[in-house]
Amino acid sequence: MKIIMISPFAPYPPNSGGRIRQWELIKYLGSRHDLTLVFFINKGEKKILDGAFKNICSRVSTITHQPLPWPMRIYNKVRSKISMITNAGDNILKPTHRSLPWPMRIYDVEPMRRLLKNLSSNNFDLLITEFIYMAHYRDFFDAPAVLHEHNIESSVFKQYSELPDVHNKDIFGIRKNPVFWKASWMHMRDYENNTWPKFDLRITVSKLDQKEMDSRCPDGKTIVAENGVNTVSIKMLPPSKSKKILFVGTMNYFPNIDGALYMAESIMPYIWRTDPSIRLCIAGNNMPKQILDLSSDPRIDIIRDPSDISTVAKNCSVSVVPLRIGGGTRIKILEAFALGLPVVSTSKGCEGLDAEDNLHLMIRDNPEEFAAAVTTVVNDHNLSELLRKNGRNLVESKYDWQNIFKSVEDRILDLTNSGT
Repeated sequence: MKIIMISPFAPYPPNSGGRIRQWELIKYLGSRHDLTLVFFINKGEKKILDGAFKNICSRVSTITHQPLPWPMRIYNKVRSKISMITNAGDNILKPTHRSLPWPMRIYDVEPMRRLLKNLSSNNFDLLITEFIYMAHYRDFFDAPAVLHEHNIESSVFKQYSELPDVHNKDIFGIRKNPVFWKASWMHMRDYENNTWPKFDLRITVSKLDQKEMDSRCPDGKTIVAENGVNTVSIKMLPPSKSKKILFVGTMNYFPNIDGALYMAESIMPYIWRTDPSIRLCIAGNNMPKQILDLSSDPRIDIIRDPSDISTVAKNCSVSVVPLRIGGGTRIKILEAFALGLPVVSTSKGCEGLDAEDNLHLMIRDNPEEFAAAVTTVVNDHNLSELLRKNGRNLVESKYDWQNIFKSVEDRILDLTNSGT
């Protein structure tokens, strides 16, 4: 089968949840089918990609983004349209223009249009579109099309609009009030509602996302392919009696920034009152200054761009996921399970995963209760071992990439064979 996959960003190196999922899908499909890959890159990324897709993809084409910062430029272009919004609560005018939601406009450029129009003559059997941000290219191809939704983006935007102090938050590099974010999520929601039916099959990462998508687009074309891990390549670490706890996240993603700050500023003080010897380690790429500045506290370590998270995890005893915002499901939890690292999470952090409180992980939403759970797991080695074993067993039985993508492949083959 000839497949073309288009993505808003490079799926390599696999150092974030979205990239990990794409990379595993690319490897799976590339080993079984003729796969062409097209995506945007940032300036300077091309060298990193050299040789990455050899013997996996038959063709890889990239388009380089225009120089950043782009969010404010895009916002300025649509500012007059945003101004139609009133301040009267829910009395927000529905946009009548047919333009894309503003966060998507960086992906709607002439070089990508030309490239995809040229490639469309290759008679592909299937188009796979990664994220809603590339969905406007669906009509370039006559083949059946799959939309791979890692998150429901409008749901995340809605959460931004509900933050009590959102005007003080840097999201997409801008600071705007709740009215702006409400307009953004409503525009994105309307775009999703109009776009989802154009795809022959839609893939979500959780039953929660599938339920929302089906409620807004009830045509029965949505399936769940949950996030996973490579349980063959990820080995379980030996038990650790370390007093260091680990937060992992891609730090140009606002929910991770918010979670890391929440952990350091609201939860760690409670932990230190009970056990001042516990240290916090924050590891990830694209660290902003506000996260780097946390290292001024000697009890907090910042690890930038770790090449292998297992080398960091082996010196830690607990993985913390104190997220308050987000969509989809967290691969970081599944990787912690695979590594045998006990997890303490908020409800939002583990949302959509088939993991039970006090069996596979500890789920706590109040800062003081979250801190108490962390302290307990760090110091109770019997509890730690129980969580380690149960977490590892869960990912081996339910969250292995090979099994997940085999099911996706079966549905894709049914789609292309039926010609619908």
